[in-house]
Formats: sequence, C-alpha cells, structure tokens
Amino acid sequence: MEIVRAELTDADILAELNKRLIEDERHPDPMDIAQLTERMQEWLTTDYICYMAKENGHVAAYCLYRDDGGYYYMRQLYVDRAHRRKGIATRLLDWLYENVWTDKKVRLDVLAHNEDAVAFYKRYGFRIGVFRMEK
Repeated sequence: MEIVRAELTDADILAELNKRLIEDERHPDPMDIAQLTERMQEWLTTDYICYMAKENGHVAAYCLYRDDGGYYYMRQLYVDRAHRRKGIATRLLDWLYENVWTDKKVRLDVLAHNEDAVAFYKRYGFRIGVFRMEK
C-alpha cells in the first residue's frame, strides 16, 4: 500500500468516493457528483489536507482532515467497498499518527446510526467526548 497526499487533480476521484461514503453511511446529503467535486476542490484549496491509500495504483481509501489549531479535525475517512476488511483504514490512520498527527489530538464526527464506524473508531482507541444532537 502506498500513501500519498492528494492533489487538486484528485478532486474528481475523491468526489466519487465521497458519494459512496454518503450512500454507505446513509447520510442525508443530496449533493451530486459535480457538487461534490466542486466542494472537494474548495476544501483542497483552503483548509483541508487529504491523504490517499493506493493499492496497485488505485485509490482504495482516503482521509480528509484540517488543522483546527488545538487539534486535528478528521472530516472523512473512507475505504472503498472492494477494499474493506483488509486493514487499510488502520494502516492509513497508523501512518497519519506516525507522520502527520504527531503533536495534538484528533477529533471526528460519526453518524450515530453508523454502528460499524463507531465500533471501528472505538477499537482504534477513540473515545466519545460529546454527543451532538440535532432536530
């Protein structure tokens, strides 16, 4: 597995993967691919940094985050459907903690109904710090 920093030219593939993330986690986001591509381009040219895990030259996973000063905020971590249950997310997070996130905590949001993600993050060592509720 190769881990590389995403470039602006990767926004289209990241938008495709983001669309699958939205579908897989049953998020209510109505954006189409064009809108997701535009949003990803904006993120990559402003506050966000993205690293991609590649298997045989294909993007198998990505992690999008930003530095919020006192902590890193992980906005998205996604492993493509065909590459799940192979330890890719764990290896990507391990790499980020060893090479990037060396100086402060990491925070993230998980949809409450996404039990698989909650279980994964708990196994990795994340703990619930806040319950954010919406109406």
